[in-house]
Amino acid sequence: MKLKSQVVMILILGTMLLGAFIGGLSLQKTPQDKPQSEETVTPVPDVPEDPKTIPAGFLGAFNDSYEVPEEIRKLITDYMDAYYLSLYTLEKQDTAIYFDNELAAAVSDKAIQLLCETRKLHDYDFRMTDAKYDLTVTDYTQENGEYHIDLLENDKMCFAFLPGISSYAYDIENHFIIRKNDEGYKIRDLNKEQGYYLCFHDDCQSVEEVETTYDFLYHELKDMITYNRDVLSRKAVPAASRTYTNHYDRNAAVQYLEQYSHERNPEWYNYASTGGNCQNYASQALLAGGIPMDHYGDEQWKCYLNDGPYDVEVDETEEAYGRSRSWVNVGYFYDYARDNEGSGLVAEVNANIYSAEPGDIIIVGNGTLSHTVMISKIIDGHILVDSNSIDMKDFPLDAYTYTNVILIRILGFNQY
Repeated sequence: MKLKSQVVMILILGTMLLGAFIGGLSLQKTPQDKPQSEETVTPVPDVPEDPKTIPAGFLGAFNDSYEVPEEIRKLITDYMDAYYLSLYTLEKQDTAIYFDNELAAAVSDKAIQLLCETRKLHDYDFRMTDAKYDLTVTDYTQENGEYHIDLLENDKMCFAFLPGISSYAYDIENHFIIRKNDEGYKIRDLNKEQGYYLCFHDDCQSVEEVETTYDFLYHELKDMITYNRDVLSRKAVPAASRTYTNHYDRNAAVQYLEQYSHERNPEWYNYASTGGNCQNYASQALLAGGIPMDHYGDEQWKCYLNDGPYDVEVDETEEAYGRSRSWVNVGYFYDYARDNEGSGLVAEVNANIYSAEPGDIIIVGNGTLSHTVMISKIIDGHILVDSNSIDMKDFPLDAYTYTNVILIRILGFNQY
């Protein structure tokens, strides 16, 4: 009996000691203590991924049969990547580091800033989801310690507010002048044949003028964007104010635009090297849409081909012969569309931009009317255009930095 009691007491004491030991192990794992193992991972809150992943670079192909030195090629692509990254994110990158000329650096800086800041003014996402550029060297010379490189730039841009749409620009002329200093190769001058760049490069002779031009253009564009959004978009589109007997085939005109946005119809003369092919291309598209040539009266619109794709001589007599200046000149076409009566084109000029339809013409410029584009598509209210010289396809009108934007609404035509 005594032995049995002792056994029971030993079992009770053993149970108590085992419980204490287990309790001690439990105390070492309280949630308040820091993890003791390096393999323990602290949970991270879920963060939504940005669908617009930024590429490390944007260069597609660099076509160079002139064997430009690698260091110079790298300078050019580094600059172009900085430019593209600025447009991709709408956060201007520092491009001044690639220049050794203060004025040229200021032109680049403010031109890119104008694109970024004015695109931010819109109430939709103007960043990109994809972008790529190709470069082709068309000339390369070295003289007096300077390197002159001519390049053609082809662009592909996918904007966030246009899902499923790719916008293209082709054969943009770039002329780089590069020289070497103690820091390596640097850009002395860059001439890019695009409106947003030329308004600084061609018009400004000092850094102060660059700043003044930027301020003027930014505020002009801001006022235009605000007015379009707050005033024009809320106005009812009026019925056509002019009568006509024949309808315009918009689909046929747009099909022509699509076919020749980056090509040239071999039947027609190409004016790209003599001032630009933009209005010639637009006139051809109107003709494809059924608008007949008009050689009657004081206002004429004609280009009668003779024996091939040659520059037809100007002749504004009332004959089915020669061409009118309105066929190839932006300003003269505007006058024709505005003033023509009787036979020929019937259009409304200075129409509300929100009344635009595919196949309509838009004339743009800064100060003067300098470029014609045609509407290829309208997607969710966004106007996309095609053009020649620079060749563009499905490019958003709002991506331009022109302060004058005039819609010429094509209604139809009269034929007597």
